[in-house]
Amino acid sequence: MSAPTSYQTRLIARTTIAEDTVAFELERPDDFTFEAGQYVSLQLPDFASTDEDDGERMLSIASTPHESRIVFAMRMRDTPFKRQLGACDIGATLLVSPAMGDFVLPDDATTPIVMIAGGIGITPFYSMLNTLRHRADRGVAVPPVTLVYGNRTPTAAAWREPLEQLIQTLPNFQLVHVYGDSDERTGATSDVNPRIRGGFITADVIKEIPGWRESHYFVVGPVAMVASMQDCLDDCGVPPEHVTIEFFPGY
Repeated sequence: MSAPTSYQTRLIARTTIAEDTVAFELERPDDFTFEAGQYVSLQLPDFASTDEDDGERMLSIASTPHESRIVFAMRMRDTPFKRQLGACDIGATLLVSPAMGDFVLPDDATTPIVMIAGGIGITPFYSMLNTLRHRADRGVAVPPVTLVYGNRTPTAAAWREPLEQLIQTLPNFQLVHVYGDSDERTGATSDVNPRIRGGFITADVIKEIPGWRESHYFVVGPVAMVASMQDCLDDCGVPPEHVTIEFFPGY
């Protein structure tokens, strides 16, 4: 039996998770499978397509493979697609494609991981981190992980409180917030609180991470941000084969 080209599902919840940022929760079809970090195409069946908008978006999955739901998140802007999605009634029918992409967790549990996210680029990492916590809870070895999360302000950081709670529930996890509209720089104890940096994610921020030379880097965010991070890691001497990237062109 061939795999379906799309799955029919229903919108079951909508939650604001940061400034101008909403998470959409969908029923998970029984035969829908995915790995943490993958994405799907989300389609609005009744969308009136135009030359500028076809009613379809590629979105990373924020929920985990062990959950009975599919969660996406997006910055809400005044576009036809987002207006219609934001106005959907709970229970509305949506379509999702099979999961795609190889931006997934490595099998190796010994090499440290550094996740670098810009804005809503946090979405696949939220799935990955909660998947690692799920594994650790069951006695499976997980690698040390540092998340460097860049936003304009603290209120723009999606899932900020749940991410900070992971410091205490995910072994060997460190969180560094970088806020562009702030020059604040604190050295909070990393096993209790997140570290906070002002400005931008720079080589100095990277070199503060324990084990940064031996780590594998995952980078996701807007095209310009990903390109900047590639240059930053290159300046740090991180080999390209130790960097996995995912970017979104804007939607």
